[in-house]
Amino acid sequence: MRSYLIDSSVILETLKGNPKAGNLLKSLENEAKFINAVIFSEVLFIFLKNITGKSYLTLRGNRKEIGAHRARILRLYRFLRENFVEVPLTEEISDMAFKMVLTYALLPNDALILATAKFYDLTLVTLDSDFVDAAKSEGIKIVIGNSFNETERNVQKD
Repeated sequence: MRSYLIDSSVILETLKGNPKAGNLLKSLENEAKFINAVIFSEVLFIFLKNITGKSYLTLRGNRKEIGAHRARILRLYRFLRENFVEVPLTEEISDMAFKMVLTYALLPNDALILATAKFYDLTLVTLDSDFVDAAKSEGIKIVIGNSFNETERNVQKD
């Protein structure tokens, strides 16, 4: 059995009803699927914005707005906990991520996600092509789902 780190792009697009993302996630139904705290946070953060239609700054401290969507937020939480295992971030992952920011100009969250995949030897599943060059250089396996197809690339150092 293979193990996969599922990027927030796949989860969020699945939740929005994107059939390509949904099919990609469904194709991994019987496989071990993981997230980390960064992915959890990104999914929750963007989900809150999407369901409320409010800006992030408007949501901060707005208990009434969050409370009005409590049931949906709890369903999201259950979905994440029932479908994915959360692996911890470590100091070693943070150090690897920092080097990836400097080397590949990845954004910090993307670097933490990619470093998590490398540290735990997980195949990264994403809709974000920004990971491809860094994954190739780092020898990290990646599955890219896009609007045309889903292709698996076993990306290794040349």
